[in-house]
Amino acid sequence: MELGFLYSPVDVQMLLAERIKLARRQKGWTQKEMAKRADIPLSTYARIEQLGEGSLRHLAKILTVLGRADELEKILIPYEKTPVEEYEEYLRKKRRK
Repeated sequence: MELGFLYSPVDVQMLLAERIKLARRQKGWTQKEMAKRADIPLSTYARIEQLGEGSLRHLAKILTVLGRADELEKILIPYEKTPVEEYEEYLRKKRRK
């Protein structure tokens, strides 16, 4: 999947599914072995890889088993406000008073 500027929810799901599958294969594990290690039903794990559908709990279990949970530190990082955003926030607060 080519990285683009905007993703749909399905794009995000499928990108995660592809990366999970690749990480599992790099470990040399079957889906059955991965599901067992992550304590997830095999049918659920297969659905995660094929459709990108699963819960956050399943994702957390998978990332932990793969030794990749630390990578969550790199997503949804609060960004610093630009000077314009800070000024706009200042004006909003000032109007509320």
